[in-house]
Amino acid sequence: MNRLTLLDRMFVPDYTDPAVMLTGELFFDGEKCTRCGLCTRICPARSVRFGKREGKEKPLPELSLLAPGITACVACGCCLAACPEGAITITRGFRAGGFYKKLTQDPELAYPRKY
Repeated sequence: MNRLTLLDRMFVPDYTDPAVMLTGELFFDGEKCTRCGLCTRICPARSVRFGKREGKEKPLPELSLLAPGITACVACGCCLAACPEGAITITRGFRAGGFYKKLTQDPELAYPRKY
């Protein structure tokens, strides 16, 4: 695993700047969605919620915005797995900037040592 440099530790990212951090974006298909609400309950970031009601029909789920173009979605795919109709697709994945480093798995796995 790569270690953080001193510059990585000193840099404080601006989480509302899309150049530093891209948050996830989802597409909810209105024809497939039955508005069951599983995606709103399963989301670990609590970023999926129902929109404003217009008329008699229950609104489509949507991502709540933290700032213009910034959501709390980390594109984990929990809502995709929970959706019984397959009405959700990820249109943009999560890309963290700044001092976030991706964890990688060692090529050779070993069992944990016993105490």
